[in-house]
Formats: sequence, C-alpha cells, structure tokens
Amino acid sequence: MPTTLANPVLWALAQGKIVLWLLVMVRVTGMLVTLPGLGQERIPLPIRAALAILIAVILTPVIPVGIGIPTGMWQMLGLMVAELAAGLLMGLFVSWIIEAVSFAGHLMDMQMGFSFVQFLDPASARPTSISGSLLMQLALLFIFISGLHHQMILALVESYRIVPIGAGLPGNPLQVVAMVGQLLARGLQLAFPVMLTLFFIDVLEGISARFMPQLQLIQLSFPIKIAVGLTMLGVVLREFSAWLLPFIEAAPREALRMLR
Repeated sequence: MPTTLANPVLWALAQGKIVLWLLVMVRVTGMLVTLPGLGQERIPLPIRAALAILIAVILTPVIPVGIGIPTGMWQMLGLMVAELAAGLLMGLFVSWIIEAVSFAGHLMDMQMGFSFVQFLDPASARPTSISGSLLMQLALLFIFISGLHHQMILALVESYRIVPIGAGLPGNPLQVVAMVGQLLARGLQLAFPVMLTLFFIDVLEGISARFMPQLQLIQLSFPIKIAVGLTMLGVVLREFSAWLLPFIEAAPREALRMLR
C-alpha cells in the first residue's frame, strides 16, 4: 500500500467528510420529502434519491463543522434524528401553504355542492375536491415560476448557521402551532368571498321558499349556486397571485424562523 494511503490522518479526514456528508444528506432529504413538487410521489423514487445525494455533495464543502466525529451508534442516530427534524420543518412550511390553499378550495366546494364529487389528485395521491385541486395546481405552478425551490435550497445552507449540526432538536412547538393557525386563517380569507356570496344565495332561497312554496328550490338551488360560485371563483382567481405572493416571498425567512 502506498505511504499516503497508509496515513491514519488521511483516513480520519475521509471518515469525517463521509459522516458530514451523511448528516447533510439527512437534512436535505427531510426538506425534499415535504417540499411540494420535488417530494411528490409522482416523481420516481430514484430521481428523488439522486437529487438528495447530489445536493448533499454540493453543499457539504460549504457546511461548517460544529462537532467532532460521532463515536457511537446512538450518538450518530441522535444527530440524524435532529437533522431530519430540521429538514422536515423547513419543507413543511411550504407544504402548509399548499394545504391552506386546499383548505380554501374545500370550503368553496362545500358551499357550491362540489364536495359530493371527490377524485384522486395525482399530485398528492389522495381524494380531493375540484376547487381544491385547481387551486393546489396553480399554487404549485406559482412556486416553480417564482423559483421558491431554489430559495429554499439557499435557506437550507443558511439553516446551518442558525441550527448547526449537533445543536439538538430545532423548533418551538407553540410557534409551529401558531403558524399553522395563521395559514388556516388565510385560507379562510381566500374562500370568504365565495362563501359569503353563496350564503346570501341561501338566504334569498329561504325567503323565496317562504313566500313562494310552489317553487322547486331543491332543483333550482344546485345550478344557481354552482353558476354563482364558479363566477366568484373566477373573481378570486384573478387575485390569487396577489394573495399567494407574500407567502412565497416570506417562505424561506419563515422556515428559518421556525428552526430557532
């Protein structure tokens, strides 16, 4: 064996780099699993695995090393759990934006009567409603157009300054719950114009049924609510980009804030 390869310092250095790369890949994998678009099931698993490995290889040389090489299996396992949790929290914030949009779509469909129609959404591989699927696909399109997936990778590098390797489990549970509540409230805000308009339609139908009992309101209510609801949905879609843009711009910053 050549003298260089027999040098124990070289092997110790190589072992440290491999362990660091493995820990970086765990955090990258956690973010990609929950990041909409890149972590969805319709993307083949080998491509997702190759993307995580490639990003980890690129990021490892610029990641600061805050700890020594783990000396035992349990220490290594604890570091991997903490790194996975950090990656999951970062990707979950963007995923919650999509869920808030889906929540707004479900509220609209309940008022319009589309909640009776459920189909398998190819993006999430689960049953969803018509309006919810439409809004989710538009939100996902805006995410890729805005380059948010690139910004999240840059935020991942910045996360090592906030939560370095070996700093323990990141995040504040109360802050995470408050963030979810805010996103659901904004989803209700998105659906509110459609819900309010259809509420007035219900009130008018109730008054009409009181004064004109001969009307077949059960047969008339569905086409009227669908027509008015789709019209209001078109109005909401005109303002959808303005509603979604602040979330996209703040996503990397808020994802890092959840790690503190």
